[in-house]
Amino acid sequence: LSSSVLDLVISAGEQRIYRELRSSTQDTPFSGTVASNSIALPADFLEQHGAPYVGTFATAVFAPWEMITNMIQMGDDNTNHPVYYGYQNDAMFFYPLMPDGTAVSGQYYKRFPDISTGLNALFNRHPDVFLYAALAEAGPFVGEQTRGQLWEQKYSQLAQAANEQERKRYTRGGKLSARIG
Repeated sequence: LSSSVLDLVISAGEQRIYRELRSSTQDTPFSGTVASNSIALPADFLEQHGAPYVGTFATAVFAPWEMITNMIQMGDDNTNHPVYYGYQNDAMFFYPLMPDGTAVSGQYYKRFPDISTGLNALFNRHPDVFLYAALAEAGPFVGEQTRGQLWEQKYSQLAQAANEQERKRYTRGGKLSARIG
């Protein structure tokens, strides 16, 4: 395999990881101000991690693009409902309409630069997941039907175990309790 094909295979494995694995190493704060009722998402944005805060401690509620667009079109001026947010292209937008300069903050899962440019915290925590993602992607290129299936299975097991480990990082040590009301 040429180095360009190897780079492609590794990149495909890495892309797969960013679709399937979420880690506290990716947890990143964002903040900005509203302009024309929207705020641009960071270039490395993968997925929102919790609801954003809009203005002074108003936790926004996710709503589909169509619902927010309908409310804007209908001109619903009722101020007794929550602040809604949705996504359009690579931006978050809001209802009710937010004045320019309104502060927005939150958390998101980021995509690190490709490991070809240097190792990152996600790779350092889960190097085995990266290895088997690359091997699983390489299987068809190198004609490995038998080992390719094994690599695919091993990758799936490792990715699932890594997600479980990340979940446990935040749920262990405290008792879960049900709240009524």
